[in-house]
Amino acid sequence: MIFADSLAIPRLPAPPPPAPADHRWALRLTLAGLLISVLTAFLTGNTYDLGDSINHYLFSRYAPAHPDNFFDSWAKPVFVLLTVLPSQAGFIGIKLFNCAVAALAAWQAYRVAAGLRLRWPWLAVLFVYCTPDYFRIQFSGLTEPLFSLLLVSGAALTVRNRATAAAIVLSFLPFVRSEGFLILAVWAVYLGLTRQWRVLPWLPFGYVVYSVAGAVVYRDLGWVFHRNAYETISHYGAGRWGHFVQQLPGILGWVLLGLFWLGMLAGVLNWLTARDAARPPAYRWAERLLVYGSVVTYLGAHTVFWALGLFASFGMTRVMDAMVPLMAVIALQGLVLLTSLAPEPRRATVAYVLAAAVLVFPLTGARTGFRWRTDFSRPAEQQLIEDVAAQLQPRTAGRLLLWDHPYWGIGLGIDPFDSTRHQLSNTWREDKPVPAGTLLLWDNWFSPTEARVSYGQLRQDARLRLVREDSVRRDARKPEKGYTRLAVFERR
Repeated sequence: MIFADSLAIPRLPAPPPPAPADHRWALRLTLAGLLISVLTAFLTGNTYDLGDSINHYLFSRYAPAHPDNFFDSWAKPVFVLLTVLPSQAGFIGIKLFNCAVAALAAWQAYRVAAGLRLRWPWLAVLFVYCTPDYFRIQFSGLTEPLFSLLLVSGAALTVRNRATAAAIVLSFLPFVRSEGFLILAVWAVYLGLTRQWRVLPWLPFGYVVYSVAGAVVYRDLGWVFHRNAYETISHYGAGRWGHFVQQLPGILGWVLLGLFWLGMLAGVLNWLTARDAARPPAYRWAERLLVYGSVVTYLGAHTVFWALGLFASFGMTRVMDAMVPLMAVIALQGLVLLTSLAPEPRRATVAYVLAAAVLVFPLTGARTGFRWRTDFSRPAEQQLIEDVAAQLQPRTAGRLLLWDHPYWGIGLGIDPFDSTRHQLSNTWREDKPVPAGTLLLWDNWFSPTEARVSYGQLRQDARLRLVREDSVRRDARKPEKGYTRLAVFERR
């Protein structure tokens, strides 16, 4: 039976209509998840992180005044385009945008599961919302939720026999996150093996559109690669090969992680044995290549990038949030595998007990669940910058400011892309001239890590006068996490 259906990969047939009960439960869970997310967005002062989350928001917030932002390689053109209007409402706008994106992604995960004829497909919605880190990342300005939506939407369209629409949607993935190029390769393999030759030319559609549009701005048709923001050899160094796999509990939580690994096992067993023979081969191949293939390719790529120190990888495990809707589908397969061990009359009961465990686990206070005090409250670092910014505000008028910590842009309310008001500390490190009275706002993370400017260098520089220093513990209950330190210098 091994590889019995591997000589040819059939195309998917016309999609069956969804079961009304499954559809109702999926809709109820999606609306409930969206409501809880929106309420949390208004109640939490947390922004997930104070780095990339803030920078992405600032790129979108100030894009109308700086059109180049719409084509910035790091900011991601499609993300900027879709978030520019929500961002005008402030950071709450981009949080609400990501809440809507997460709800659509959860719904599309259900559509994938239903399209693949999995049992209890509506549980995919629950699994998405009960993924601790995916729930948290809704309240950020990060790109992972939008990437996950486009990816799972492409899968949902494909399993519903709308491959051309899927290819067009997926073609814009590289302009949400650069890993999209890898995902396009996975889809190209699937389309080639299913002989959908007329669909293949649509995969580069997004690249063509943005290459032409960006050429008007940069006068360079190859700007997508020529202006790539990511250095080949990362200055962040490298890490362990097993880093991302070892950190998956912090993304999924232990219960969902267990179902995910069981789902991976189910994928292998379904391929090597006849246990899944009741499903037509077309569905099995779509699942193997598009769901499992995408997750394995993405996880494998980040493992290699971090282990070898490539493409500015920093080992940030939040990148795996981009795979959560597809991982939810895999976890659903794990649940189906586990329930198959029970007698048929009891399988639904077992499934609902496991689903309840997935729901409850994030609320238990476990380290891999929700950490209420740190996940949904305003960080001390954020509050410190706001307090210092309020005191500095009267003396910033008409001055150039150098800073690296992104949150200064929000705290001071200054357009960070106006080079007459703000430049990075690289300006000072590279000994570029700045006017007297320039303020340099140093912090003990972004300044040494990104700009490579140390506190010692600035203190020993006779051209600078120390104006003030401030510090706060990052976590009052965990002294080992250290302090956030700020120092304000003035150019003599």
